[in-house]
Amino acid sequence: MMNLPLLVGIAFTLFGVYLVIHAVRNHRRAKQSEDWPVANGKLVSVELWGKRNIDGEMKDAEKLSVKYEYILKGKVYESSTVAFYTMMYPETIEFAENNSPDQAVDVYYNPAKPNESVLIPGLRSGNKRYSDLILALFAVFIGIVVAIMS
Repeated sequence: MMNLPLLVGIAFTLFGVYLVIHAVRNHRRAKQSEDWPVANGKLVSVELWGKRNIDGEMKDAEKLSVKYEYILKGKVYESSTVAFYTMMYPETIEFAENNSPDQAVDVYYNPAKPNESVLIPGLRSGNKRYSDLILALFAVFIGIVVAIMS
């Protein structure tokens, strides 16, 4: 019979592998999106959620929820993908402050799958470019260590 730490280690490793696959897929899509054509779009909604202490006050700022639409060849598409990486505070605040519902936006869409689109193409700029992948690999590592140590 397997012991609990081994099962937890295996489960954590499998979850980490899922996160690695997700991070690699998003990294690839982000790179591809740099060459995607642009369509005119319109923001439908921009909402911040998830409390964060900012200057001593709890404010919605941690996460960003966006909906937008764009038209290609007479067909209306809707999406909610802002970027192919995880946006966190203060990126969320900056986006919400600079964008509002009914505002025109450039939508970068996949010509092979027009329903796949993004507002911010490419990889995250700066030194956090691989942060999603690093966290996923760390989860795999922790899962393996827990499984081996059991």
